[in-house]
Amino acid sequence: MISRKFDYTIKTVIVGDSSVGKTCFFVRFIRDVFDDFSQPTLGVDFLSKIVETKEGRRVELQIWDTAGQELFRSVTRGYYRGCAIAFLVFDITNHSSFKSIERWLSDVKEVAPPNVIPVLIGNKEDLSSSIAVTAEEAQKFASEHQMKYFTASAKTGAGVSEAILSAVEAIDQSADPALFSNQNDNIIFENDEEKPKESSCC
Repeated sequence: MISRKFDYTIKTVIVGDSSVGKTCFFVRFIRDVFDDFSQPTLGVDFLSKIVETKEGRRVELQIWDTAGQELFRSVTRGYYRGCAIAFLVFDITNHSSFKSIERWLSDVKEVAPPNVIPVLIGNKEDLSSSIAVTAEEAQKFASEHQMKYFTASAKTGAGVSEAILSAVEAIDQSADPALFSNQNDNIIFENDEEKPKESSCC
């Protein structure tokens, strides 16, 4: 018998204004590196990684990294379909990027499944001396919209894995155990586009 590489797949999207560090955040999670010279995402990029849950299940985490520019908004909205988790990222040193989160959240809820799990992430924690969004303000917004809130730093790696894996665990714990029987080769938590294998990384 050929062993499975993973038990099921979770589709996630990452949204937020341009330059808040969305790509750096997920590259830190996937490859554990930081690129000071990362270029803005044009349209949508794709990354993936297999992670293991507390219950010992292996999950392929698909990450659709969307552009923050208004120019691409109509294109990126289509990638919210079928997503199980939406990571909404803002820059804690840029209050405007935080104010935009309400619009991004509205877009996600309009297109994504009703049971999508939104997670609010305040990036660039390493620049806390230049903070423009207080933890209290961000936490209040998160509570009002029934989201978990995490601060993180793509540069240092602090808080990155915690923010991502908390949502993965929430899905793993709430899923029907029958889905993970030996009769299932792959449980897909998505129903959308074919993933571009050439741009994924493990």
